[in-house]
Amino acid sequence: MVVSYEPFHRSGLATVCPITTRAPKYPGEVLIPDGHAGQTRDGLILVHQLRTIDLRRVTALEISGAIQYVTSRPLRRAVRAALAHQLGLDIPAAADGAA
Repeated sequence: MVVSYEPFHRSGLATVCPITTRAPKYPGEVLIPDGHAGQTRDGLILVHQLRTIDLRRVTALEISGAIQYVTSRPLRRAVRAALAHQLGLDIPAAADGAA
């Protein structure tokens, strides 16, 4: 799942979270149900495996029409909340000395 914004994509990169169909193991994994964004099975968005990729790697997917979009607002909110927690952005700045 791509979690970065379009201006960043113009650099030729995208930040993504992989999706798997295995059983949940770790905190912060977000369920993506069958039928959302082209999923044919229930899956998990692995927020803790956040990475940046070169967009040249996904050109073939774009051409084939394999790219789908998550349109569910609750699912998008759950991913944002999991990302904020994973990156510590949900901790008040004063608690980590950034104030």
